[in-house]
Amino acid sequence: MGVKSIYAKSILQKSNLPDAGYVINPYVGCVHGCVYCYARFMKRFTGHSEDWGTFLDVKVNAVDLLREQLTRRREPLKETVFLSSVTDPYQPPEKKYRLTRSLLEVLLEHEVPISILTKSDLVLRDVDLLERFESCSVGLSLMTLDEDLTRHMEPRAISPAKRVAALRTLWDHGIRTYAFVSPYLPGITELDKLLEALLGSIHEIGVEAINTSGGNWRGVERVL
Repeated sequence: MGVKSIYAKSILQKSNLPDAGYVINPYVGCVHGCVYCYARFMKRFTGHSEDWGTFLDVKVNAVDLLREQLTRRREPLKETVFLSSVTDPYQPPEKKYRLTRSLLEVLLEHEVPISILTKSDLVLRDVDLLERFESCSVGLSLMTLDEDLTRHMEPRAISPAKRVAALRTLWDHGIRTYAFVSPYLPGITELDKLLEALLGSIHEIGVEAINTSGGNWRGVERVL
């Protein structure tokens, strides 16, 4: 797994997402290695020749950039900032780099509304910060409760059971939670079982069909 440090030009990016005005991606790439990942299209812009899921760039100046971008605004940022759209802010290297936590500290200083989506229970490390935000939602992404299928589809992500448990813990801390069922695979994703397992741990649920562009479906076919 190749991990390197890079210097970004900007970290707070305007977003076209319906529920977020801005997005922050602390990393380039993702080490979870999900076979269906839509974000592999990013290789067109990053110059990486490695397979998606085998490299990670750490934006080591991200915190300074964010502080600068927020400080020079004429008015406080009141639109929701989403972490993250083309990477996972809590993938395993975050344990070492703590980049997402440092970014959250800056966002909290400026009272910026946030929303987080991850596949990792590492988000629980930052509950002490998350529960201090006036506006904060945290989602865990999962596609199935089948542990064996998960190991093949998302080889370096934590188990679905741990994700469900993380949502329950966040809920218990008074943090608004949601589950994002992605990708939804008809005949494979058992929504009824997912909903039963998630009962009492989420405020809302989203479902998204697989994005078949960029060769994503071929990765799924190899597993199935």
